[in-house]
Amino acid sequence: MTKLFDQMEVLGRIWLEDAPTTPGSEEALRIASDALRFIHSTGQGFDFEDYVQSIDANAPPLAIARFDTRAEAEAWLKAQKRPPNSACILIGDQYFTVLHSRARGWSHLGPLDSLEYYLAEMANEGPPPSGLSFASKAEAEVWLHQQPTPPLQVIIDIAGAPYLAAYHHRIDYRVLYPLPPPTPPSQET
Repeated sequence: MTKLFDQMEVLGRIWLEDAPTTPGSEEALRIASDALRFIHSTGQGFDFEDYVQSIDANAPPLAIARFDTRAEAEAWLKAQKRPPNSACILIGDQYFTVLHSRARGWSHLGPLDSLEYYLAEMANEGPPPSGLSFASKAEAEVWLHQQPTPPLQVIIDIAGAPYLAAYHHRIDYRVLYPLPPPTPPSQET
């Protein structure tokens, strides 16, 4: 939580001492400050720090829940007293977005292709292969589930193919994603 308080202090100094002159910057600083105060006052400081750490570690996109079927996800969404107005969930191993409009009284689940972009980024610019190699996906899953603290993401080899062993820390879900082939370098000069 220390980082959060440090950033609140920095925002306060900018506000008082370095008053920015860019149009809209005062409003942006006020909203950023309000957001940090909201995180603190609602007890979400540790969740926020986990979120920032996952971004810094280039972890898989944050999912707030996981369901085996769409029907389970829809039942969960209907049961929420205050559904999230925008969030990501996993149905199986695929990302979906949850959208909710309190003013209009509707909720929606829709597919989201952020996983494909993330896996392409991992294939092109992600961490180097770990050197871990497994003969089968089942063998790799046993290894992944035996890790007391799994890595957020590590590239492994399964029967000659690259996979991303990923850990969705917020929902305590471990998964193996096959990586797409790397994108060839551009031939533009």
